[in-house]
Amino acid sequence: MPLQKEELATQAVDLFKNGLYCSEAILKVFNEDLDLGLSDAALKMATGFGAGLGASKCCCGSLTGAVLVLSAVKGRTNPENDVDEVFALTQELHNRFKQKYKATCCRRLTKTVIWGEPEHHQHCEQYVGGAVEILVDILKKSTEEAAADEAQKVG
Repeated sequence: MPLQKEELATQAVDLFKNGLYCSEAILKVFNEDLDLGLSDAALKMATGFGAGLGASKCCCGSLTGAVLVLSAVKGRTNPENDVDEVFALTQELHNRFKQKYKATCCRRLTKTVIWGEPEHHQHCEQYVGGAVEILVDILKKSTEEAAADEAQKVG
């Protein structure tokens, strides 16, 4: 991964501060950093996840944006492909996010702020940055494990 997790988190938070939804900011940053090659049409898919699934205040867009990245990196393109790895990584992402913030639901994560006020947006910056940092750790660990497995097969 070319950039450090702190740099990626800062970039995602900056995009979020400048008007992208959390889900959009995270997908955009990783699309560029990992050179995923996602088109503008593909990036648009993250919009509906903003504000907790279309402003329903349900599953946090930072979490769902990170899941989109995991799926772009590890997902499948046909039903014959295995889902075990992407599901395990997604569960780890979910569990680590929930452990860190005690919830995954926007409504619960933002219960101490007034929705739509500047403090709400500032409050959510921690979730954007935190999701990015967790995702970087998971992707790094997955890449290292895959390299170790490959080296073991060769050696």
